[in-house]
Amino acid sequence: MDDAPMMTAADLAARLNVSLETVYKMCKTHKWPHTKIGRIYRFNEEHYQTIIATPPAPELKPRTQRENIARLLRLTQ
Repeated sequence: MDDAPMMTAADLAARLNVSLETVYKMCKTHKWPHTKIGRIYRFNEEHYQTIIATPPAPELKPRTQRENIARLLRLTQ
């Protein structure tokens, strides 16, 4: 087993320049690899390398009802 120290969620957030809330959300939705010890998330260097190698998912802009109707009307023409 690797003797490298495990990072905390706060350590990972600092390395990735994201919020702690983002780290927890990505772990809870199983989008980022992690090791869970009890209720605590831990990350090793392999987890970190996998996270930075994975491209971020595009953020979807919420549509208004008017935009949805206009899009549907364009599709039917």
